[in-house]
Amino acid sequence: PIYLKKTLQKIPYLKQISLLAKKNNIQLWLVGGFLRDAFLETRKNLTDFDFCVEENTFRFARGFRKCAGGKLITLDAKQKSYRVIVSKGKEIYTYDFTQRRGSNLREDLTLRDFTINTLALNLNDFPRVKVLDLLEARLDLAKRKIRVINEGVLRSDPLRILRAFSLAGIYGFRIEKRTLKLLVKCKSLLKRISGERVREEMFKIFAVDNCYRVIKEMSESFIIDEVIPHITRQRNVSQGDYHHLGVWRHSLEVLFRLETLIRRKLSSREEWADYFNRSFANKHTLISILKLACLLHDAGKPLVKRIKNKKPIFYAHEKIGAGLMDDVCRRLKLSLKEKEILKHLVSWHLRPGYLADQDYPSSRAIYRFFRDTGRDGVAVTILSLADWRATRGPLVDNKKRRGHERVMFGLINRYFEIGRAHV
Repeated sequence: PIYLKKTLQKIPYLKQISLLAKKNNIQLWLVGGFLRDAFLETRKNLTDFDFCVEENTFRFARGFRKCAGGKLITLDAKQKSYRVIVSKGKEIYTYDFTQRRGSNLREDLTLRDFTINTLALNLNDFPRVKVLDLLEARLDLAKRKIRVINEGVLRSDPLRILRAFSLAGIYGFRIEKRTLKLLVKCKSLLKRISGERVREEMFKIFAVDNCYRVIKEMSESFIIDEVIPHITRQRNVSQGDYHHLGVWRHSLEVLFRLETLIRRKLSSREEWADYFNRSFANKHTLISILKLACLLHDAGKPLVKRIKNKKPIFYAHEKIGAGLMDDVCRRLKLSLKEKEILKHLVSWHLRPGYLADQDYPSSRAIYRFFRDTGRDGVAVTILSLADWRATRGPLVDNKKRRGHERVMFGLINRYFEIGRAHV
């Protein structure tokens, strides 16, 4: 495609890489995500490039580093995989060189995760552009379909189970039925994967504007339970007549309501965008942490459920739930700051509702709320708003709900208009 040719021209040092391969008489292919995104014409700034090298991979990577400068690091000595990081202007580019697996390119490509990642470009022919499509990648890209190559690639790296969902979310693709069955079949293998790797794949999903669709599919296949076991306990726990859904389905609905709220406000309010897009130690945004909190804000309810006067009560569930976040953060290897925010969101998600029980809360009550919640106060209030909107049982008073929302939006506006130091 013309777009691919233009995009290839923007890859720094691609001509030098091709000349280096020809000089050393080594077969070299550009593969993977770059070609996928180029065919999709994503228009995003492409800075990561993967290369399949026939042989002598370390020597080739070292030769490229000498040519382009930058830093050479070993990704996997056993797999003979190396990375060269090069700064050019304000951009940082990464070039990954991995030795070909198998006796030919086709064998190497069949060891990759999904068909959409199996396009290849022979750089020995460069600048002539001829894309090799040996596994019907372009057909699946056209059909917007995630298709696993075989069950073995999931067993060799079970993180690919989550990657199927993150790719589906990022590109708006669907996971084909056979692939979904294999993901479910292999889901228990996720226990093998380090918390850091699981965390990064999950936060790719949370970063998607409409991650509700993806999380819902992960829920229906029970794959999300392998990542966060506390979700299993929330399933099939009924609630009182203020709720129309059980605990877990309600939590999913809260996520849906939150994303709807955030989408509308971030496009029209600059201060909202600045607040919710700020990131922390692992470069995860506050929005992403808030989405995780939606799924877990009621995690304490199954542990405290009691029946009083023939009605279920969940006394102190927010405090019990906040305590459970220690285990969630340990599993996902969240930073101390991310852990602090997640615990605050779960622990305080009822506070704005209590405040809104007063038609016009006093300045002193508002001051105490922001004194306790600090900069997390707006996020807590948004979570509470989404929680309220996801609660539509027969006992809900819609007039009272509108009053609650007025108070909550008033809290948020006051934070942004006056500033945290003065609320």
